[in-house]
Amino acid sequence: MSCYIWNAPTGISPIIVNTVTSAGYSITQGSVRMKENDQTGTIWDCLPITEKAKDEINYKEMNYEVKINQFPGLFSIGRKDHLWINYERMRAKFGGEYFNFIPETYILPRDKEDLISEMKKRQGKPWILKPPNWFCGIGISLINSIAEIPEKRNLFCVQEYIDRPFLIKGLKFDLRLYVLLTNLDPIRLYVYEEGLVRFATKEYTNNPDEIKNNFIHLTNFSVNKNNDEFVYTTNPGKYDGHKWNLKTLWKYFDEELKIDWRPVWEETKDICMKTVLCGHEHLSREYNRLIRSDYCCYKLFGFDVFFDSDLKPWILEVNNIPSLHVNEIDAFVNLPMVSEMFNIVGLHLSRDIGKSQRILEEKLSLPKQPIGTIGCNYKLYTRIKTEREKNKILNYSQISVEDGRTTILNDLTPADIRTLVQTEDEFSQTRNWTRLLPATKEIEYLPYLSKPDYNDRLLEAWIQKYGRSEKAREEGVQILQDLCQQGKHLHD
Repeated sequence: MSCYIWNAPTGISPIIVNTVTSAGYSITQGSVRMKENDQTGTIWDCLPITEKAKDEINYKEMNYEVKINQFPGLFSIGRKDHLWINYERMRAKFGGEYFNFIPETYILPRDKEDLISEMKKRQGKPWILKPPNWFCGIGISLINSIAEIPEKRNLFCVQEYIDRPFLIKGLKFDLRLYVLLTNLDPIRLYVYEEGLVRFATKEYTNNPDEIKNNFIHLTNFSVNKNNDEFVYTTNPGKYDGHKWNLKTLWKYFDEELKIDWRPVWEETKDICMKTVLCGHEHLSREYNRLIRSDYCCYKLFGFDVFFDSDLKPWILEVNNIPSLHVNEIDAFVNLPMVSEMFNIVGLHLSRDIGKSQRILEEKLSLPKQPIGTIGCNYKLYTRIKTEREKNKILNYSQISVEDGRTTILNDLTPADIRTLVQTEDEFSQTRNWTRLLPATKEIEYLPYLSKPDYNDRLLEAWIQKYGRSEKAREEGVQILQDLCQQGKHLHD
């Protein structure tokens, strides 16, 4: 039945295949690029190994029933050079006190003279050379002399190498964390409370004679698995092997190091949020320009995070297509992570369900509905605004956030109700995913948005009123249920 089919290119992760087929779907593998307007249902897209500086997906012509794991403009944080440019802009605007979590980076050939000047001041200091658009440690090397700066005109990022890492059993490590973006208008962002801890396989030293030993300095699994000394971890919770799950690291902090990891984790989540906000201006502009339905897009990121010797977290890079491996420790983290992610983003059946609707109703013991009413309804996600909705948005664009916060929830429009319902629906499915945005804590995140859109302000006011406690949330959900039962989410 076509309503149960997923579309995907060949070679997708078995983690995705297992999760999708266990839910009763079939996967059709083949080309998905530039055919988005011909397809309905769900697409799991996998980019090539290189991250390009333009979109290759025909977002503007995408069918409103399509659900794809992409957003337009993701290269703004997925490419190392674009991430640094956007980070620099945010740091200049808000100051180094709040944006001091990406190592100093030089983009070649643009910044070559500045890099040479800095290397002369800090002779012998190691730097890490990275292609801006490659993954899995490909093309990465350490340098400590001006003579090693590439002469080619190709783009490179040269990043300050943090040579005082926090060590576990003498080994350098980093974290692979998962961040989920489900919307940009308003922005909704989550982080998974589990992750992977990836160790180097040689004891750390900053001896210049060992600068080219990648088994000491790089933590990428794709690099270290080639070391004969690499040990696969088979038992989550045990302090052995070269890859742990995140909760084993926290357990190690508690039991062996006697260090409270919670403040470190909160700071780590904060810089993950700010990293996505570095790309918000471009992402939001492209989303509003190209996307016709709020149903269509979501994105799973892989964030690489590093702790220095003071347990200060640093963002190393953002992966737009994170590897979802199937060995024991990866599957232990990734299978429940992906399953819960799909519950959060919410997947509708296609409207062409037709006679299959009766089969589905029987299997799920659902009451019979008119044919076509179970499938995806574009009215629930349309971005087209009525005149009343346009006027309300215009009025609040002329009012400060502070002044508008007390009244914006008055006289909710159908579009307002749909936005709030989608937000509460997503949140109701979270178990090990934690919502970062909109924030429930007393943090001011709206100023970090390039331009707080109306829906961001609406959601911020809603969360401040109904998101601070379970009792308040139940009250808010009841209000939305009553409005939906009256049909207010679809018409005035």
